Amino acid sequence: MSLFVSGNVDPSVIANYGFTAILILMSYGVATWDWAAEIRWMINQGILEYYIASGSGFLPHYLGLLPMSLTWLLLAMSINYVLLTILFKPPLITIYDPVILLFGLLILLVVLLGYAMFLGGTMITSGTTGAIIELISFILPIATGGLAPLSGLPEPLRIFALYTPFSYPAEIISYSILGWKPVLDLKLMIMIGALYSTIFMALGILYFRYQLRRILREGFRATAMW
Repeated sequence: MSLFVSGNVDPSVIANYGFTAILILMSYGVATWDWAAEIRWMINQGILEYYIASGSGFLPHYLGLLPMSLTWLLLAMSINYVLLTILFKPPLITIYDPVILLFGLLILLVVLLGYAMFLGGTMITSGTTGAIIELISFILPIATGGLAPLSGLPEPLRIFALYTPFSYPAEIISYSILGWKPVLDLKLMIMIGALYSTIFMALGILYFRYQLRRILREGFRATAMW
């Protein structure tokens, strides 16, 4: 940002853009490393079989994991706030619409849960999420408006982003914090985002359950770092 931003832009605004982008990017990191990669830890510790055999499901484990993930995210964002303050100025965080912001964060949570289900299902049957999926997890925040508004992206990339569920919470959050005008009508973005995120999470749950049934027949794979 410091290399490419115009010289007449307020440093506080730059810091705010950076803070929002880091928030969305690190949210993807929580879904990838705290939730999906937790499956790998369970396999390595030999406790995943106990969860399946007990019939209790994964919900109790992940309910206990969520506060830890939130604590880690808040700590990381606090450190980034200090760094942005040192490099630029304190981020000029202005909440234009608290209700829309909460709704955008809720949609983002639903999308990330679905995303974690897809990654977790791949983990238990292959032993790894794969380098390709890891690459996608870093490209998605950039290609779907997490780091820059869709209005500033090339049209082909903008069209691609709107076909994914990731772009809608990013646009809604950016609107509520940064005042960016969404590429679609806000009400339409909210409606499509809510529907799309719900469908995406439902598909993720179905995929995860299908992969669970597979490992009951075929057994677990040896896990790998990548």
